[in-house]
Amino acid sequence: MNARHAVRTAVTTSVAAAVVVLGTGSAYASSFLSWEGPQNTGRAKVVHACGCNPIDDNFKAAYRFTYTGQTAAMYNTPDCTGKVHTTFRGSQESKDPFGWRSIFFHC
Repeated sequence: MNARHAVRTAVTTSVAAAVVVLGTGSAYASSFLSWEGPQNTGRAKVVHACGCNPIDDNFKAAYRFTYTGQTAAMYNTPDCTGKVHTTFRGSQESKDPFGWRSIFFHC
């Protein structure tokens, strides 16, 4: 193998590795997916941004929290105010309605 080919191969491999690391970084954020219909049916909405996020009143029929490193606190009030009702420290799912109005991701 000549030097030029070796350098090109090394650069290509490094760029590919960087794309894999950077491209999947956001895929590993914990997320909260909620459905508008019972038993995880109908349309769904996902939130996963760090900090406080509102939960749409039309999407409270079922949920799935996927834990990938960030815990989340659930509030029965808007704007993540008041007392924390539930804290997710691992993946959880419910096909039943819930009353939470906001979620705070600890990132």
